[in-house]
Amino acid sequence: MEFQTSGFRLHVAWSLTALCFVACLLLPLDAWSQGRTADLSGQVSTDRGVAVSDAVVVLQTPEGQTVEQKSVTTAGQFFFTNVPKGRYTLVVKAEGFETYSEPLDMAEGADQYQASVNLTEAGKLVQSTAEPPALSDAQAPKEAKHNYEKAEKAIASRKYGEARKQLQAAVAQYPCYARAQSKLGLVMSQQKDYKDAEAAFRKSISCDAGYLSAYLELGQLLNAENRFGESLPVLDQGLRQAPSDWSFYYESGIAQYGLKHYNLAEQQFDKAKSLTTAPPAELDAKLADVYLKENSFQKAYASMQDYLKAEPDGHFASRIKSIMKQMESSGVLQAQAPAFPQQN
Repeated sequence: MEFQTSGFRLHVAWSLTALCFVACLLLPLDAWSQGRTADLSGQVSTDRGVAVSDAVVVLQTPEGQTVEQKSVTTAGQFFFTNVPKGRYTLVVKAEGFETYSEPLDMAEGADQYQASVNLTEAGKLVQSTAEPPALSDAQAPKEAKHNYEKAEKAIASRKYGEARKQLQAAVAQYPCYARAQSKLGLVMSQQKDYKDAEAAFRKSISCDAGYLSAYLELGQLLNAENRFGESLPVLDQGLRQAPSDWSFYYESGIAQYGLKHYNLAEQQFDKAKSLTTAPPAELDAKLADVYLKENSFQKAYASMQDYLKAEPDGHFASRIKSIMKQMESSGVLQAQAPAFPQQN
């Protein structure tokens, strides 16, 4: 069993050529007779562009009531037809990926709409500490800071093209604006421009060696690209400056696991878990995976129990429950059970 939980922190991207849809419960009955309906089609892929063939797409009212639900095709496509126009929430779920929901305002305009949904793997954890100050912030020109603020607003609205434009303007004025370089790397990653994203992260580090976000983000990117041997030195640089930040240990554990250094991965995940009062359930899933690789079945079973306690309906819950049943029926748990001394 492997729980594929990449550490690369990316938000799920959306590219909508037009927005449309309505909660049918909120429309007057004569809306149907007026022809106020629309069709929505779309594609569900990973953030690497690979089709997700087992996703479920749910159309909900803004209040969360399910209007219609569809499974995607083997090519990751979905279709909704003759849906009353208005406002909806589109929810996409797939095992092993973060659940995504996006409000869709499709009350006006065309009758044919398309959505491109890029899902992010579960376990792409958000950095655990507040973003530290960058030494270059004070040196950045006023206009560059203004561009950065515009980029932040664009990111909040998921307008990644506009965000990239503003960030590129900021770093054009001041190339060593470390915070802007790092944010530009994240936006480029969101747009699947991984080569330029890596360059932006490395530029941020070279400009301000104390700006920790860039180390973590670059380490996450390299892990996501399975470049584990390159990721570890970057994360080690961050750890030397932030030895109590659990997220660096978590990413290091992912890298060690990718290199099949399971004992070292276990140590890193354990350290990460010890450094946060609210460890994410994905840590227990990763530890369970490591223990299984080491044939430590009792520990693996306990970690699975911890995961289910934290997230009984989580992304890995059904898979974990199935594996636990197999372990129970196979006898591996009894085989490793400690022997108790007989009483006279």
